[in-house]
Amino acid sequence: MNRHKPLFVLLLLLATAFMARGVDYNAMQVEVAMHPDRYRALLNRFVAGDTTLTTPELATVYYGYSFTPDYDPRETFDGISEAFAVKDYERVALLTPDALVLNPVSLDLSVMALAAAESGAGERPGLRAANLGLRCDMIATAILESGRGTTPDSPFKVISSADIGRLLRNVLGISVIVGRTKVGDVDAIKVTFPESDRQHILYFDNTREAQFLARRSAGSNQ
Repeated sequence: MNRHKPLFVLLLLLATAFMARGVDYNAMQVEVAMHPDRYRALLNRFVAGDTTLTTPELATVYYGYSFTPDYDPRETFDGISEAFAVKDYERVALLTPDALVLNPVSLDLSVMALAAAESGAGERPGLRAANLGLRCDMIATAILESGRGTTPDSPFKVISSADIGRLLRNVLGISVIVGRTKVGDVDAIKVTFPESDRQHILYFDNTREAQFLARRSAGSNQ
């Protein structure tokens, strides 16, 4: 999933400066806890590739997942990343369907599964690629509209560190990460866009993963 041209990416980043909606985690936690059936219905529509989902609904699908019992950002799926790295797309196509059932909103998994389908691997790759392409675009939309991403007080919000890497590489088309640091709880990542030597800093809020890890660490120390 690297279909965006660099110029389009820059225009998109400028556009998000005006379109950023933010994410109210407190309200989302209440919504998912009080109406789990309603959340599941939205998630099912997302998995089906329903393009009529609104931007607030997409945000609920992606960020709301972190308030479900299934959320575990530490979860890794043996063999998928390794197979993807060596372009063993048949193995990626074999392993990703089950993994996406366990974590349907992972941009990381979705991009790898999409690449495998677009290569022709697996069963019914054309239909799968069409569905996964929509799902990748919907997750990317939710993240890109969660903040401006260009200032630490309005970062892009994600629910896993793996999704940061996929957004940078496969959505924004960034191949060079110059460095990264922290601004408070926000990740500041210095990058260069393709065909440009100018450095930019993009900001990401991954507090949902940090909170999850802190709770698990506290629990294991009791």
